[in-house]
Amino acid sequence: SNAEFYKHLIMPPAPSAEHGSEGLILRHVSGAYDRGGKRINAIEAEAVANAVAEHAKNSPNLTLGVVTFSTAQRDVISDLLESKRRNDDALDAFLREGKAEDVFVKNLENVQGDERDVIFVSVGYGPRVAGGRLDSMAFGPVSSEGGERRLNVLFTRARSRCEIFVS
Repeated sequence: SNAEFYKHLIMPPAPSAEHGSEGLILRHVSGAYDRGGKRINAIEAEAVANAVAEHAKNSPNLTLGVVTFSTAQRDVISDLLESKRRNDDALDAFLREGKAEDVFVKNLENVQGDERDVIFVSVGYGPRVAGGRLDSMAFGPVSSEGGERRLNVLFTRARSRCEIFVS
């Protein structure tokens, strides 16, 4: 990002070489993208919703945002969170609005300007069969002209950690 967009801006060294729970984290999910149907990755959406619930339980002091590569994936994750919060008091409290920085679930095109301590990213696009091979390199808005700029904006929304959920 620094090299591509800022032409090698000089950055001070990080305070620690040990990242632990900071930085960029990849979470591989054996999901499947329903390319011809609902255009969602239900398994990946469930993994993201479970991670939000886990975050609410273990790190409620860290603000959170969820970003998806498509509106369909955004909607399924939002629906799952609404369903899960009914049986999870910690998640319900965490999702309750009125804080300085409420939890958000947004698609990639609508995230500019929003910053949170932790950002979960659901790519959504993937193989048609769980664990299968990718048969298309179409990744929604990222595949369009200027998609690299959207990714740059996305990765800079997290103050502490960005977790990418990908199938």
